[in-house]
Order: sequence, then C-alpha cells, then structure tokens
Amino acid sequence: DFVMSGIATSLLLDLDGTLIDSRPGIMESYRVAAETVLPNQSYDPAKVFIGPPLPEMFRSSFPKASPAQIETLVGTFREHYARKGLFNTVLFDSVTHLLARCHHRGVDLYIATNKPLRLSTAILDHLKIAAFFRCVLAVDSIQPPFTGKAAMIGHLLDTYHCSRNDTLYVGDTNEDAMAATVCALR
Repeated sequence: DFVMSGIATSLLLDLDGTLIDSRPGIMESYRVAAETVLPNQSYDPAKVFIGPPLPEMFRSSFPKASPAQIETLVGTFREHYARKGLFNTVLFDSVTHLLARCHHRGVDLYIATNKPLRLSTAILDHLKIAAFFRCVLAVDSIQPPFTGKAAMIGHLLDTYHCSRNDTLYVGDTNEDAMAATVCALR
C-alpha cells in the first residue's frame, strides 16, 4: 500500500476499468445504435469486446455492414452515450473511500484517460468524485490529440512537476503498463 504508507506523493489513475465500470452505459448505447441503424440484424451482446475503437466494435458484431452503416452506428452510439449512456457508469466498490483517504493524506490525484475529456468530466461530476482530482487529462485535452497514454502521462508529469520517484500510475490494460514503463513510473 504505497499511497497509504507515504511512499507516493502523486497518484495517476486510469479511468475506465480502474475507477469506473462503463460497460453498462456503453452496452446500452451500443444496443440503441444497433436497434436504430440495423433493426433487423442480431448480434450477441456477450461477444461485444469493449476497448477497441467503435468502428472495430461494430464491424465485429456486424461484419456485413457497409462503411456508411458503420459510420451511422458510431454516430448514433456517440449521440446516445453523451446524452444518456454515460450516466449508467458505476463506480467500483470503495473508490470514493480510497480517493478520500489519499486526498486527506495530501496525495495529489490525477486522471489520465483515453476517454474524451467532455465525457470523462461529465462522468466524474455525475459520480461526485471530480473534486478529488488536481487534473483530468484526456486523449483530446490538447490539439492535436495525444498519440497515446505514454505521451499523455509524460505531459502530465512535466506540467505538474511530479517526481517520477514519488508517483504511481494505476491502470488496467497493457497500454497502461507500457506507458508506466516508458515514463519510468512504478
């Protein structure tokens, strides 16, 4: 428990899969898009792998869909998710308690996420945890967008003068692990 023992002064956190479970909202928006754009085609929700870009997700479920249909599926998904789906995101157990303990002990908390900034901040506000974070950095926080998690984390470390020796990064994917290694974080 590096944070609680005082070894870390800064904690960088991934959002999806680390602090929140966005699957319920994503799957609702996926279903709405599929029923709206391809009402007579079925897919197996259990085989929808969340993580790849939306066009790949829809191509996997609907291999015979035209490029125009895929584009419409993605647009319909995004519109629904931004309006309704994101509010079905749930916080993992004990996250609020952990964030409060870190904050109370003076640990600076940051988010580094591939989710668009507007959606990330809306989710954090909805879940009532936004105030814990010194910064929420998303893939589209700068233009042109960050090229990946490592670039995003490097930017955050430099901007907020976080010591690599006193900073931990917590994520749930191989990209997160590789980014931490590239940025010389534990």
